[in-house]
Amino acid sequence: MKPKLTIFDEPLLYAEGLSKILVQNKIFSSIEIFNSYENLSKHIKNDPPEFLMISSGILVRTEMYSSIENIVAENKNIKIIVIGHSFDVTSIRKLFTKGIKSYLDKNSSYDEFLKSIQALISNEIYICDYAKEMMINYISHKQEKQNSHIKDPLTKREMEILKLICDGLSSKDIGERLFISINTVETHRKRILLKLNVRNSVGVVKYALENNIIH
Repeated sequence: MKPKLTIFDEPLLYAEGLSKILVQNKIFSSIEIFNSYENLSKHIKNDPPEFLMISSGILVRTEMYSSIENIVAENKNIKIIVIGHSFDVTSIRKLFTKGIKSYLDKNSSYDEFLKSIQALISNEIYICDYAKEMMINYISHKQEKQNSHIKDPLTKREMEILKLICDGLSSKDIGERLFISINTVETHRKRILLKLNVRNSVGVVKYALENNIIH
């Protein structure tokens, strides 16, 4: 059964435009649009959707945090996607601690939105490429301060490869970029995941969020 989507955004012209595109792709069984938090709350109580997309432009940041907290408390099964407007690493981390499952930047492509939906359907979190790169850079710059969280810190080469993995490059592409063999890349890849005890690059960001590596 296809999931239901609710969009909480303004202006309505943008939200309605996105809704029409999504209807054509037949991803959702229904799409509802709200620009009032009061009406949204009533809707969630009476007919909770599987997915809720919130634009940061409709609420001030402090209101967004409390609103997300209230929505999650009301229904933990709703998967919240936030469309952020120039959020920094700290703000993005706080959104995830409040209960969102996906973060997209205002400049994220429609393809990234679709990737986000597929990730959430698979019960995974999703962070857009822009925010992911910003977080990885933050981790890289703060590497020396992470020793209490990572007993065996990533080397400079491992951080370099980690960034390329997050950019979506294959082991073959990484090898060609860094002029090293595929076997060497695979060795580094295994060490990175082993050190952070995660399965993939999204797991790296999730680890950083959950373990307060990003402050």
